[in-house]
Order: sequence, then structure tokens, then C-alpha cells
Amino acid sequence: MLENLQERLDEIARRHDVPGASLALWAGGELIQVATGVVNQDTGVETTPDSVFQVGSTTKVWTAALVMQLVDEGLVDLDRPVRDYLPEFAVADGSEKVITVRHLLTHSGGFDGDLFEDTGRGDDCLDKYLDFLHDAGHVHEPGTLFSYCNSGYCVLGALVARLRGTTWEQAMREHLLGPLGATHWALLPE
Repeated sequence: MLENLQERLDEIARRHDVPGASLALWAGGELIQVATGVVNQDTGVETTPDSVFQVGSTTKVWTAALVMQLVDEGLVDLDRPVRDYLPEFAVADGSEKVITVRHLLTHSGGFDGDLFEDTGRGDDCLDKYLDFLHDAGHVHEPGTLFSYCNSGYCVLGALVARLRGTTWEQAMREHLLGPLGATHWALLPE
């Protein structure tokens, strides 16, 4: 599989209309990197293994790692209500009383997950987002179904920021990207 990785990535990107992709694998003590397509369809800039992509939903994995660090440190219990950590967290139907950290990590919190509100770029943007969620609609009972929930991960980001006493971005730098030795990343598109 490794010997034709470039061809496979090219084919998969074509088949799924992916404008550009980069893939890196560590196998047998060797780093294998391939790239295909363009980073931006408007500019036509070619994708390389060094291309930086907007992070989007991959931040969910990073946020989950930060939460699990807090669990390992004994600062978070996955089965305690989120309100134990963020008393201001609320949704329209009152289910915030039973929504746990585990529910948010597993996309089973039961409230509307696609609420997009520009709360700015300041250090208080997640606090503003928590206020915005007070009108979040009910989708299902917490813990009963999987329903992809961007909103829940914003709440988890706020939880990380609160318990670390900093911003989510700074917690990301200090507790994940820095210790990993990651030097080629950006958290904002610009």
C-alpha cells in the first residue's frame, strides 16, 4: 500500500471532489508524505506536505485530548454535569442539569449542534457563546442518540479554558501542541 500511496490519494481526492489533501504516515521507522491538488481553488496554489489547512472540525480531536488531560489530572469527571464546571451553561429545555462532559465528547448532549454565532475573537468569545446557547433547541434526551454537535465542542473549549485559567488557544499551545513539538500549525484561517 505504501508504494502507491500517492496514486491512491490522487484517486480518492478525485473521486470525492476534494480540492487538496496532504497525508503523512509513520511506518517502519520512516515518514512517508504525499499531497495532491490545490490548497485554494481561487489561487491554484499547489498542495504540498508542508501546506497548512484550516483546522475546522479536527479541533474536536484536539479539544477532546485537552479534556482527557483534565480527566487524567483529576480535574474533570466525565460523568458529572457540565454545569459543575460551567455554572452558566444552559440550553432552552433545561436539560443542562443532566448533560455531562461525556455527553458532549460523544455528541450525545441532546441540544442543537449547529448553532453558529460570531462571538468575535476576544478572550471572552467562548463566554459569549455560552450565553448564546441559552436558546439552543432540544433534539433528543441527553445520552440517548448521537447527533453531531459543534456547539457541544464549543462548550468543551470553554470548560478547558475555565479550568486552565486561560483561553482555549493558549491551553492548546501549552498543553498539546507545544508538548507534541508541533511547529507547523495555525488556529485561525488568516
